[in-house]
Amino acid sequence: MKSLFTALLLLVLATACQQENLSIEAPYRVKINAYTSNYVMQSRQAHRIILDLKTDSYYRQTGYQLVYYQQAGLGRLYRDSVAILQRVPVALPLGQSEWLFTPESTGVCQVILIAQQERGYTRPDTVRLNFQIVP
Repeated sequence: MKSLFTALLLLVLATACQQENLSIEAPYRVKINAYTSNYVMQSRQAHRIILDLKTDSYYRQTGYQLVYYQQAGLGRLYRDSVAILQRVPVALPLGQSEWLFTPESTGVCQVILIAQQERGYTRPDTVRLNFQIVP
């Protein structure tokens, strides 16, 4: 009886100490760089932002997304005359792409851009752009 109790105790301890990690996130990264010509902008005037998406992995050339949002300030992001909604992922090509940002209010405006892989195998990268909007 004592040996049965010892065997059960060892079995319980062995299974309790086990850890499983179900994360399939690879150590590869996507890297997004943003280039703008001016950080002081006029309200309601379109401003060009160049995004450069790079990856250090062997993944395919498509399947990347951009998530855009602002914590403060009003503005709109456009790609090919189509407005991009906040916190809604949209397709992002690998390499350079051109986007337009139009601020709608004056003051300080921060635009946050997150590049991620569609299936989530890589860690996302975040860029924060700070603008001063004048009337």
